[in-house]
Amino acid sequence: MMRKRSSGRGPRVFLSILTFSIFSATCVHAATELEPIVVRQSLYGSAGSGPVSSVVTREDIKDMPVNTPEDMLHYLGVDLQARGPYGVKSDISINASTFQQVLILVNGVPIKDTQTSHHDLDLYFNLDDVEKIELIPAAASAKYGPGGSGGAINFVLKKAGTAAAGDAEKNFISVAGGNHYTAEQKLGLSYSLFKAKNRFSFSNSSSGGSRYDTDFRTNTFFTSSVWENRDTSYFLDGGYNEKEFGAYDFYTPARGYPSKEWTNTKFIDARAVLRSDRVVFEPRLNFRQHKDKFMLDITRPKLYLNHHTTNTYQAGGRVSMPFGKNDLGMGADYGQEQIISNNLGRHIRGHWDAYLDPTFELSASTTLNLTARVDSYTTFAEEFTGSLSLKHIFNGNNDVYATFGRTIRVPTFTELYYNDPTTTGDANLKPESALNFETGWGRKLSDSLRGSLSFFVRNEQDTIDYTKLAAADPKFIARNIAKATTQGINAYLKWDANDKASFDIRYIFNNKRRNNNGQIFKYGLSHLKHMIDLGIDNKFSSGRNRVDLIMKKKPNRRDWVLVNDRVSFDVKKDVELFAEVYNLFNVEFQEIEGIPEQGRLFKAGVKFSW
Repeated sequence: MMRKRSSGRGPRVFLSILTFSIFSATCVHAATELEPIVVRQSLYGSAGSGPVSSVVTREDIKDMPVNTPEDMLHYLGVDLQARGPYGVKSDISINASTFQQVLILVNGVPIKDTQTSHHDLDLYFNLDDVEKIELIPAAASAKYGPGGSGGAINFVLKKAGTAAAGDAEKNFISVAGGNHYTAEQKLGLSYSLFKAKNRFSFSNSSSGGSRYDTDFRTNTFFTSSVWENRDTSYFLDGGYNEKEFGAYDFYTPARGYPSKEWTNTKFIDARAVLRSDRVVFEPRLNFRQHKDKFMLDITRPKLYLNHHTTNTYQAGGRVSMPFGKNDLGMGADYGQEQIISNNLGRHIRGHWDAYLDPTFELSASTTLNLTARVDSYTTFAEEFTGSLSLKHIFNGNNDVYATFGRTIRVPTFTELYYNDPTTTGDANLKPESALNFETGWGRKLSDSLRGSLSFFVRNEQDTIDYTKLAAADPKFIARNIAKATTQGINAYLKWDANDKASFDIRYIFNNKRRNNNGQIFKYGLSHLKHMIDLGIDNKFSSGRNRVDLIMKKKPNRRDWVLVNDRVSFDVKKDVELFAEVYNLFNVEFQEIEGIPEQGRLFKAGVKFSW
């Protein structure tokens, strides 16, 4: 049976720490006679002084052949296992992790789905809302909470009313169309109302699909508001995303089920930044609701139909203050996760956490960050995690980092309680854990050449996956596998040949060994063994072009190469024509064995800005 524990002590500890945090902020706020010190740390927004393996910015995004925020992820050096275009359904693997072992953050706030990580990328904002995307090493992800044994992805959204690169304040509308009856519409607005600066975005996309049962329709609405004065900032974000799509064998590889799925996601995030001369206090409250309806066989609608609704609430606060010449961050959160399902039943679990997060300035160029964290669920005992991260910059052109830590991941409700004709969960699953080490180096080799190289090692215990003990077994069952060990490298090089052309190349290698005792895995060996991504940027008169050639190789399977391209022209100051093609040569491939992927998709359109 699952390990049960009393939920009373958790909220009391949470309230004590939060009360202390508020008291500390209030007291030090009054001490205005002390010498002002700039507090750099913040849990929310960018990773700041913490280690970041790689990053893509809005300048990178605007020229890429991508449609949704998740489409950008492979440019960070992660394995995006897309089951369809336009972000219909995608899983992520970082450093050969399972898709469950990646922590998704938005402005530093965890949004991991508690039903199943298949829904982690049901994002409630649009590509045009993204300022940058950061890849955070696995050990350093302990700062943000459970779930990042492979690493964390942090989507940093544009701040309403902030001009950058000359285009943040612009409004725009774009329309596009393509093969397979593909259509796309987008809208972005920036405006002031009730003393707040605001942003609003909308996108709609639809297609008949490149093969049977791969049609889709998506809508996303997002709004962001900010109120600011000298010492305080208040933020309110809200978003809604809905999808309807054909899901041929999406969760039943090679079984031949023409399935259908409907999802919608609602998210509200309210936070504040309250500053004094020496202290920053950041309270936060957020709510996420996800609804999922799944039909296993559209030719027999009554055969198997699931309805799931998950609600996640979280409230917390963080205080950052100086001690000596260093910074101290601390905080606590309390939340609840609830599911109502005709298949999984009704379940609720509480979760509280508390952490210390000091940063030591060892020198003008060397930073040491420590994280000590405790997480407790009403259904599992306390788990202690943490990390040590060292970052050094030298000669202005070089930087190195090293990070080591322990992470955990608790089972999702699907892993615990799910049951269908091919898959079943196990209510007795234990949390999985991992020890992670990663070190990286980046250097500006010349004015036109720069590169980076990172190496990682991960040792896992009690990893959760769906397996059969023998091929004749009727179902895949969620199990704690004894051990897994993974090592790998991620190398990147970019050359700006001149002011018109640049080239970049990334290489990834992973070596993963699992103690599976002959078990058969539901999704096979789906992690990356090798990946090469070659990108070519070319600017010409009133236009630009980006081509990507992506080679992937997974264990015991043949490799494949995809070619994606985007070309755009500025026909007037605020009018852009563009054309994009995904999978130019219509290659047949399978990111996850048994699930055929998207064929060639072409679209062309126009964007108006004002």
